Amino acid sequence: MADPKADNTEPRPPYWGSDKISAALMLAAAVIATIGLGVAFSVWFGNGPPEAIETLKIASREYMAGNPIVAGQLAQTVELGDEFPPENQATGTGAEPPPAASTESSDADDTAPPASQTRSTDEARQADEMAEWRKLRQFLIHAGNVMQARTLDDARERRNLLFAVVPEFEVAVKNGLPLGREVEGKRLLAESLYQLGEYDKAATLFEQLIALDPTLRRSLLPSLAETHLRSNEPRPALALNTIDALLKDTTLRRSIRFEAKLIRIKALTRLGRFEEAEAAIARGNQAIASAEVTKQADYIDFLHRFKLADCVVQVEKAMGRYGKKPQHPGDDRQAAIAELSTTMMDLLTLQREASPQVAARAQIWAGRAYLCQGMPERALSQWTSVRQQRPFGGEAIASGLEEIEQLADQGLGIEMLQTIRYLMREMGDERGFDPSMVSLNEFRQRVISALQQLREKRDYEETIDIARSLPPLFTRPEALTQEGITFREWATTTLAAGTQSNGDISPQASSLSRSRFRSAGDAFALAAELDFDTPRYTATQWDAIDAYQQGRHFQRSVRLLRPYLRYEERQRQPRGLVAMGRALLAENNPAEAIQTLETVIVEFPRDPLRYDARLHLAMAYSEIGDIENARLHLIDNLQDGELTPQSPAWRDSLFTLAEILYRKSYENSLLAEHSDAAERAKLLQENQPILEAAIRRLDEAVQRYWPAPRTESAAYLAARSHVLAAQWPRLESQSPDILDAARRALRTKVETELEAALTGFRDLKEGLLQREEEQDLTQDAQAILRNCMMAEADTLKEMGRLEDAATAYRTMSLRYMNEPPALEAILGQARCVRELGRNREADLLIRQAGVVLEQIPATLDDEFTKTTRYDRQGWKQMMAWMTAGIQAPVGGV
Repeated sequence: MADPKADNTEPRPPYWGSDKISAALMLAAAVIATIGLGVAFSVWFGNGPPEAIETLKIASREYMAGNPIVAGQLAQTVELGDEFPPENQATGTGAEPPPAASTESSDADDTAPPASQTRSTDEARQADEMAEWRKLRQFLIHAGNVMQARTLDDARERRNLLFAVVPEFEVAVKNGLPLGREVEGKRLLAESLYQLGEYDKAATLFEQLIALDPTLRRSLLPSLAETHLRSNEPRPALALNTIDALLKDTTLRRSIRFEAKLIRIKALTRLGRFEEAEAAIARGNQAIASAEVTKQADYIDFLHRFKLADCVVQVEKAMGRYGKKPQHPGDDRQAAIAELSTTMMDLLTLQREASPQVAARAQIWAGRAYLCQGMPERALSQWTSVRQQRPFGGEAIASGLEEIEQLADQGLGIEMLQTIRYLMREMGDERGFDPSMVSLNEFRQRVISALQQLREKRDYEETIDIARSLPPLFTRPEALTQEGITFREWATTTLAAGTQSNGDISPQASSLSRSRFRSAGDAFALAAELDFDTPRYTATQWDAIDAYQQGRHFQRSVRLLRPYLRYEERQRQPRGLVAMGRALLAENNPAEAIQTLETVIVEFPRDPLRYDARLHLAMAYSEIGDIENARLHLIDNLQDGELTPQSPAWRDSLFTLAEILYRKSYENSLLAEHSDAAERAKLLQENQPILEAAIRRLDEAVQRYWPAPRTESAAYLAARSHVLAAQWPRLESQSPDILDAARRALRTKVETELEAALTGFRDLKEGLLQREEEQDLTQDAQAILRNCMMAEADTLKEMGRLEDAATAYRTMSLRYMNEPPALEAILGQARCVRELGRNREADLLIRQAGVVLEQIPATLDDEFTKTTRYDRQGWKQMMAWMTAGIQAPVGGV
């Protein structure tokens, strides 16, 4: 689009301002408007208030007389009801009276339509006429408002009025314009949309206008070409074809031809056809040079704009060859500097000599040239200077946007925040946005990209502050969404930073990341609430749900999941149902979780998330003690032909099945331990198949996936399962009712199980100790190592290898000296040596345990209940009783 010659930065169609006569006509219209308004008031007060239709007739005559503003004001005084006035009040409305009924012949009466039909026809005709009057009233009002906006000198005030008028004008055009006013109405609307930066809508209307009235081609083709260049998806090739069609007209005035050539050069530059653009610029300069000497002064602005166009081409060529900026700070850009030296001088000349608008645009391109030459500080200086110029307009917005992107690239979050706040303060809202250089849609997209770039620099706090500064130019849901994205990425980064080389996450990082995930959920949830009636609602609601679940705030996620499942498309509901089941499990509501997850299995049998649903269903059934149903769902996953052992769902199903079987077998063992002898034997025998299944699945998981994190726990549980599996054959071998051969077989079974347990504990312990030499163990690994050392000693004692057991207990007590686990180890050693007959040594060990208890620092008080049988007070009582028992025969170990 042609650049206006004045400082006014409001975008206008190219033919605006190109004819000086138009300004004089507008001034004359204002004078006539005053006279017309006086005439209208004289009619009003001289003859009394006219009827509504008569007033519209007066308004229409004023519009035809060139007083659209007066016409609009008159039309606004008219109130048209929903129904046309009754027939006996139709006088003065312009409606013809209904035809009189004929009484000449009874035959005629027989053939005439019924009176009710005649009335219906008349009413329909009158309704149509009233509809036309309403259309005329709307047209006059909106046309008057648009023309009123054009008389305003202040660009912001003009946009404010157009923002109020255009939405209703669009509705009026959609509903239909009065007869004979379709072209005028659509043209006024198209030009208004153009000024507001609604280029796609404006392009559609310009095309319709040219089709309706081909005589408008000369005046509308420049505007149409500009809209193609400025649309949300620019179409420079179409713009080039459009402007070429105009330039074929040999009767164009020289100024209009210059404007068209500048648009053509812009299209060629966008297409990367630089040689053609340079040739067009040369022809334009030659045309100005060949003009009459008296006219050349009038074309000085065009001369400057052609020079700016040439500078743009040269900078674009350099950026295409060397890149918009250096890839690395130390890159050599001497070639770019040499290539752009002449262009930089031309740009500096334009800054001194051209009109303020051309000078500002030259400064923007100078900043881009400096950046291409590897001088980012000089580029920022140029853009900052333009941004702070007055009056604030499209050039300031474009330069501020360049500044924002460069600051984001350098990771200067605070400076970027200051620039954003400056722009938002100057623009206020959409009505203060000047789209002459950058459309509002492009501005929003580039700011969001800059925010992402700043997030990649991990400057999260400033990014959040910037997101909160975006309204009202951005909608509040858009700003909240950016805030939520930033908190979510910050939480993820916090987790990564807090994860040690051994895979352990520090408690502080875990807590902080959960807090940030929850803040992300809060932002997304509020954005979704504000976007409830938009297509973005379900996607934003899901972001909130996911953030809450990652932050372990399952209660809030459940509250959001209920409406989400009500409005989400059916094909995406499985993810919501699985998330709901997971949250209900976390909230200790397995019954409702089962009902929710079963829905996925039944209603979405082919959805890939059915595997996750089965996995969580198994956990839920396990929670309520229904091990059989839990096992069946996990077996379904393991035997599904579409899953392989390499898939996470298959792997997790195997681990979960093994862990559920172990837990059930352990619960059965505890129940048997507290039962009488007969019942105990029965329970242990029934538990034996479960233990064997648990061992089989645990061993398979370890063999398949070692050294994955869950395999260490599985290896430990497998060893523990062997210990439990020795209980029933030991008890059965003590029965007096069995044969000696069976007793020997049962004892062999006990030894085999305990030997397998001992091997499992030792192998796992040795592996963990070896890893500990290379890196710190995770908290889970440390717990497994501690349990392995204690379990190894306990197993040796159970096998009757008391010396080996005492040595194992001693090794553990030395490792955990002055820590709660040492108490258990010392007392275990004391029991072994007492059984070996070394009572004095056992008494010394008991006293040593009392001393160790006193030396354990208070900071480890929480560790007592985590790693031993009692808390500190319980151990004090225990040690007091055992110490007293050293002298009394009833005490001791």
